[in-house]
Amino acid sequence: MAFVLIRKADKADQSNLIPLLAELGYQISEEDFEIQANTYINSDECGLLVAQTEDGTLSGFIAGHLFPLIHQPGNAGRIMALVVGEKFQSQGVGSALLESLESWFRENECKRIEVNSSDHREVAHEFYQSNGYRVDERRFIKSNAP
Repeated sequence: MAFVLIRKADKADQSNLIPLLAELGYQISEEDFEIQANTYINSDECGLLVAQTEDGTLSGFIAGHLFPLIHQPGNAGRIMALVVGEKFQSQGVGSALLESLESWFRENECKRIEVNSSDHREVAHEFYQSNGYRVDERRFIKSNAP
């Protein structure tokens, strides 16, 4: 297995997470990522977990967020990002990260977990479905950017 432990991310991890995001196709400056990552690191409503190898290398990470439900007690959990470095894929890292975040969601009274995945990420779709997620295609998006 390509990791020794799954743990909460901290400030020292930030620069090592940027290349992992780039593997997903997301380019972000170190300054912008620091702001975004600090939101996750410093918030009780956000979870940012990393998979760390024995030598200290970060092999992947997962980010999630809690959303309070209005129609019943509890929360919904949303997976915002899951990435495993290319050389660490198919070694159980993604499943371990997902299980750890799902555990955090359960601890925070999540009634359901959702994740968005771009149409071209077929391997990710298979991964989520093999982990008990089902396809739900009722999503509407409106950009709020100028």
